[in-house]
Amino acid sequence: MRVFQHYARLDLGRRVALRALFAFLITFGILRALTAIIHFDIFPHGPFRNLVTASGLHIHHLFWGILLLMATGFIALATRAEEWHLRVAIIFGVALGLTLDEFALWLRLADVYWSPEGIESIKAATVVTAFLAVYAFGQPFFHAVAREFFHLKRRA
Repeated sequence: MRVFQHYARLDLGRRVALRALFAFLITFGILRALTAIIHFDIFPHGPFRNLVTASGLHIHHLFWGILLLMATGFIALATRAEEWHLRVAIIFGVALGLTLDEFALWLRLADVYWSPEGIESIKAATVVTAFLAVYAFGQPFFHAVAREFFHLKRRA
């Protein structure tokens, strides 16, 4: 329960970052697992299949991620209510996962998910994870460093 007590004392920005980080990591992990199940045909008669429209169009999950990013961006700009920012952070993390899982497709405009270039998606996800984690967990440290730096500078 100490974790929840500590979480409750965090400022809004850090709680938003933590929610986005965990939603992103969970979504990214689930998507990687699902695409592997589909690609390697692990459950040939199961519910996990490559979804294609009647006209033969495959809509990548990147598309849904972009739509969710647009929606969460608008909501974040349109409201100042703390509870909405906490809710939107989870949707934003899911949207990041949907989008960055196919970052290599986005970057190369080619479906390279299972080719060597597909590693670019994992690299992008690692960078985003690092940024969110540094903000969520490292903020007090960096604030203390800045305070100490400016305090020492005033003494000199």
